[in-house]
Amino acid sequence: TCKAAKCGDTFVQAGVEDCDDGNAVNTDLCTTTCKSAACGDTFVQPGIGETCDDGNQVSTDACTNACKSAVCGDGIV
Repeated sequence: TCKAAKCGDTFVQAGVEDCDDGNAVNTDLCTTTCKSAACGDTFVQPGIGETCDDGNQVSTDACTNACKSAVCGDGIV
């Protein structure tokens, strides 16, 4: 019998999924929603250089829009 394709089956559905690594880890390069890791997805992925990821578009809080922790001298007040 055939099974319907779904996120988490390790097969990438073209046009539907960015990736599908089949694991339950959101901090690698593929989230559990089968989207590629990206700044703003609320998961900190050190592999793409993030130090924080609050998922909002506010650079003046503790985590900038570039997913870097706010520090003195970063040019953001």
